[in-house]
Amino acid sequence: MKANSENARPGVAAYTSLLAVQIAGALVFIWRELPAFNQLLRNPGQQLPYIPYDDLTTAGILLVMQIAYWYRLRRVPIPFQASNPVLSHVFLFLGRLSFIFGGALFAVVFFRHLPALEDDADVLLMTGRGGCLAARCLRFSV
Repeated sequence: MKANSENARPGVAAYTSLLAVQIAGALVFIWRELPAFNQLLRNPGQQLPYIPYDDLTTAGILLVMQIAYWYRLRRVPIPFQASNPVLSHVFLFLGRLSFIFGGALFAVVFFRHLPALEDDADVLLMTGRGGCLAARCLRFSV
């Protein structure tokens, strides 16, 4: 009996650590993107300043989160099999809130920010940021 519990512990540790990587990545992502979201709300019509390493950092964070997710999904079995309806509903609710966050970001950008753009706005930069925005909204809605 003791051998089974010792064999199960590495699976639990791997599952928990990979889940912790995903959660930490999500927190860092929100921490990094919240100031830009706040600037969109406070300064409608003004183009956000371009910081070259921001896109690379965001892509790196999302890449690490995806690697941890897919490795956990393919290689690490779920160690906790007990059903908990209350916890299941809480996670479903939080998943729906993330979809609402993506929808709110879309609404802020397209209904409040874009109509006030000036003529000298950088179209290429806006196109790149629009693609990143679409990818982020898709990430939060999945």
